[in-house]
Amino acid sequence: MMIAIVSALSAAPLRAQAPATLMPSGPPANADSTIPNLPSKGQLPYEIVPLKPAVRQWNPDPTGDDPVTRQRNWQLATERLPVPNQSPQPPVGSIPARIPPPPPASDPIRESDMPPMQWWPDRVSQQILGRPRWVSFDLETVLIDALQNSPRIQSVSHRTGTALERIVQQDAAFDPTVLLNGGLGRTNDPVGSVLTTGGADRLVEETGNFQGGVRRVTRRGTELEITERLGLTDSNSDFFVPNDQGDSRLSVSLTKPLLDRGGQVYNERLITQARIDSRVAWQEMRGEVEQRIAEVITAYWQLYQIRCELSQQRDLLSRGQSIERLLVSRSNFDASRIEITKAQQRIARRYDQMLVLEAELKKQQSRLAAAVGSNALLSADMELEMIPVRPSMFPETNWTLRDCVARALENRPEVRAATHELESAALETRVTRAELTPQLNAVFNGYLSALNGESQVFRSFVEQFEAAPGLSARLEYELPYGRRAAKSRVREAQKRYQQLAADLQETVQQTKSEVELALIDVRLYAQQRQQKQLVLKLAIDEENILMVRWRTIGGDGSRIGIVLENLLDAQQRRTDAERDWVASQTACLVALVRLQRAMGTLLINEGISPHQHGGAASVSFVREDLSSIQVPGQLTPPQLTPPQSLPSESVIDYPPDDPLLDDNPLP
Repeated sequence: MMIAIVSALSAAPLRAQAPATLMPSGPPANADSTIPNLPSKGQLPYEIVPLKPAVRQWNPDPTGDDPVTRQRNWQLATERLPVPNQSPQPPVGSIPARIPPPPPASDPIRESDMPPMQWWPDRVSQQILGRPRWVSFDLETVLIDALQNSPRIQSVSHRTGTALERIVQQDAAFDPTVLLNGGLGRTNDPVGSVLTTGGADRLVEETGNFQGGVRRVTRRGTELEITERLGLTDSNSDFFVPNDQGDSRLSVSLTKPLLDRGGQVYNERLITQARIDSRVAWQEMRGEVEQRIAEVITAYWQLYQIRCELSQQRDLLSRGQSIERLLVSRSNFDASRIEITKAQQRIARRYDQMLVLEAELKKQQSRLAAAVGSNALLSADMELEMIPVRPSMFPETNWTLRDCVARALENRPEVRAATHELESAALETRVTRAELTPQLNAVFNGYLSALNGESQVFRSFVEQFEAAPGLSARLEYELPYGRRAAKSRVREAQKRYQQLAADLQETVQQTKSEVELALIDVRLYAQQRQQKQLVLKLAIDEENILMVRWRTIGGDGSRIGIVLENLLDAQQRRTDAERDWVASQTACLVALVRLQRAMGTLLINEGISPHQHGGAASVSFVREDLSSIQVPGQLTPPQLTPPQSLPSESVIDYPPDDPLLDDNPLP
C-alpha cells in the first residue's frame, strides 16, 4: 500500500508540499512470510522518495461523498461545538487544527491502488507456513483419498460384508448333504444256547459294510433321505445260510411337515431374516460413510477458512506496522509517544492473534489428515503444508421444505433402516403365529433289498430292483399342553412390532426436523453471505476515510491520539468483516453438506456409490464419473419424482419380495 505523507521533516514552516511515498529499500517483503523484527526508534527500512507535485483542482463533491469534503464538513461541524479549556497553543505531537488545502483531483488512495475486496484467494493458494513440503488438492482428491484409506469406511464395509455372508450361510442349509459310511467288524461272543450256533461254544461273525446316500431339506420343509447299503457277512453258525452273504439295501425316507410349518415362508425365515439384516447393515453403512464424508468436507472447508483468516491477520499486522513505521519516522516532528505506544500495542496484540491462528491451522491440518486416514498425510508429521482449493460458486437455495422432506424420506439411510427393522418384526410375528399351531408331520419309508451267497454283493445290488419294495407310512403329531411358550412368543413379537413402529415414526419426525433445521441454516447463511459482503465493503470505506483523515490532519487536537485510535479500530473492524465474510461462506458450504446429509443424498450428489464385487461379500466405494462431480454447493434442487436407488442395492441378489411382508402381521 502506498502511503503518502506530508514532507515536513525539515525545519521549514508548515505548508503544503509535494507528497512523498515510502518505497522499500530492498526487495518487497512477502506479506505471508515470517514477520521481521520491528525497527528501533529512528531507524527506517524504507527510503523516502519524493513524488512529482500533483495538479490540484478544487472540485467539491455536492453530495458530500468525497472523503476530503466529508472531512471539511466534519471539521466545520465540530468548530461549532464549544471546546472547554482550549489552549491557544497546539498540543505537542499534533498538527495544529487547520482547514486543509483544496483537494486533489483524486483521493490520495485511489480505488485502483487498493486491493480487491476479496484479495486473499490467491494468497491462500500459496504457501503461508514456510514448510519444506506442501501439497495442493481439491475436494475431489480428498474424497477419493478418504474412500480408499479411511479405516472407518473400511471397517463399515467389512461389517456389511459380514452381514452379506450370513445370507449365504442360511441359504446353504438347503444344499444337499452327501452321506458316506463304511466299516469292518468282527464279533466273538460266547453262546448260551445250542440253537445259536448249532454246536460251537462261541459265535464268531465277520462283517464289512459301506453306506452312501444323500439328504436334503427342501424350501418347504420336506426332508428327503436316500441311502444305499452294501454289506458282507460271514458266521460260524450252522444256521447261517447261505455262507459268505453279500446283501444290498436301498432305503428312501420322506418327512413332510403339514399345516403352517410346511410353507416356504416359515422354512425360509432364517434366510429372509438374514437378508433383512443385510439391508439394515447396508443402510447403516451408508449412514456412517455419509457421516465420515461430511466430516471430511467440513474439515476441508474449515482448513480453507483458517488459512484465509491467517492471511487476513497477517495483512492486518502489515498495515499496522506501516503506520508504526511512519509514526517512528515522525517522532521528532508531530508524532507523540503515546501514539507510537498505541500502535506498537496493537501490533503486539495482532502478532499474538497471528500466532494463535498459525497453531489452529496446524491443528486443523491434523484433523483433516485424521479424517481422511491417509498414511501419506499422517506420516508427514510437521513438515507438510496442505493447501486446499477455494470454491468456485454457490448454488441458488430455492428449495422448498416439502421437496426436501420428500427426498429425505426416500433416501435417508436411517429411515430405510428403520423400515427394514419393521419388516423384521413383521416376519417374527408371522413365524411365531405359525409355531402356535400344532406340528403335524407325514412320514413315509420305503426300501429295496436283495441277498446272495459267496459274497456276491454286486449281484445283490442288481437284483434288489427286481423285487417288490417294502413300504411304511405314519403321521406324527406334537402339541405342547397349553401352548404358553408359543403364545408368549406371539405377544412378544407383537410388542416388538409396535416398538419398532414407534421408532420408525420417531425417526421420520427427527428426519423432518433435521431437514427443516438444515434448510433454515442454508437460507440463513446464504442471506448472511450477502450482508457480510456489504459489511466488508462499508468497513473498507471506513478505513479509507479514516486513513485519509489521519494523513491529512494528523492529530485531532487532543493528547491521546483519538484519530489514530479510530484508524486502528477501523483496521480491526475491516479484518473482522473479512473473517466474518469467509466464515459465512464456509458456514454456507457446511450447511449445504448438512442438508444433503439430512436428506440422505450426500453420497449420490458426490457421485459415490458402494459396490459389491461379483458374488463375493466384499463392498467398496467408488466414484461413478469424476468429470460430473459437483462441489457441495452445487447440488441440484430435489424433485418429487422417485430417484434411482444406489446402484449397489441392485447388485445384491435379493430374493423376490416375501408375500408375508405385504400383509398386515397384526389383526
